[in-house]
Amino acid sequence: QGSLFTRLCEYINTHLDEDLSLNALSREFYVSKYHISHVFKDETGISVHQYILKKRLDACKSAIRSGDKITSVYPVFGFRDYSAFYRAFRKEYGISPKEYREMLEKLEAMSGSD
Repeated sequence: QGSLFTRLCEYINTHLDEDLSLNALSREFYVSKYHISHVFKDETGISVHQYILKKRLDACKSAIRSGDKITSVYPVFGFRDYSAFYRAFRKEYGISPKEYREMLEKLEAMSGSD
């Protein structure tokens, strides 16, 4: 049924809106949270928390790209409040969610005018 790492990744990717704390993952997979941490660090070089954050941000970015409102996107992918989402987005991509959306709109306008 695949390695623990593969199963963890699949679970995380399909449950981005849920509690993905180490405790929750530990209960779901019947292994210690220390084991999960270890497996993740070995496979990816980053912590489970960082991995989940990246996946949530990627999902938000895709949703914004497909035209979803920023305010409706972040709660769907597990961010409790806008400021946490804003800080994480800015740290990961170097621009704010709003700047990202504006950049997409500019690119669309440019490509649409040929």
